[in-house]
Amino acid sequence: MILRREVVALLGRAAVCAWPLAARAAMQELGRNDGSVYVYFFGGYRSTISDVDAWGKSLEAKVSGTTAIVFPYPPGASAGDPLAGWGYSQDVAMHIVARGNEPCMIIGHSSGCAIANDVAKAALDLGAKNFSLISLDGFRPSPELLSLPGTTVWSAECNGARSLNYDALRSCKQFRVYNPKVTGQWPLHFSLVNLNVSDDYDQITDGYRACEANTEVLGL
Repeated sequence: MILRREVVALLGRAAVCAWPLAARAAMQELGRNDGSVYVYFFGGYRSTISDVDAWGKSLEAKVSGTTAIVFPYPPGASAGDPLAGWGYSQDVAMHIVARGNEPCMIIGHSSGCAIANDVAKAALDLGAKNFSLISLDGFRPSPELLSLPGTTVWSAECNGARSLNYDALRSCKQFRVYNPKVTGQWPLHFSLVNLNVSDDYDQITDGYRACEANTEVLGL
């Protein structure tokens, strides 16, 4: 029997290379009902397998009963065109549909929100009603997705300093503000993902440093 962590690793690598047949088989194995809350996390621009896997492991350690399926940013895709090089939304959506009534969370961070939005739209088109969408300081969901009761949109603010996409998202009805104790734009941006951000580490590559998943914005 394939181990759950092996399944997650296979699925995460799908964003790096063509979706492998092994990952498709693994999705079927993972599709068995085991009472988990399934969390599909799409990392932002330049996020690596190591980055998102660190987030997933932290989430699973902090919240019993969660299964994190994580995806790095598609290699070669620009920050402005996240869907370039990504063609797997239907596959992930079908996995969500297969969960039946079990709760699933689709989470995007930064430019990864565009991919999360695309997966959510595909799941909705397939008739799925068992998912929520959480957008973390990234691409704004469509009006259709924003109208869903499970959709929330987050940015961060501290002492008047705001995260990268705060102003573009603040008009959303479902807008929420997280208040960390950092003021740098990148630390604010990554505070929605990682509680261990610091103004001493203010580069985009520092976002997942010593990653501890922020569960407050997930409602977990």
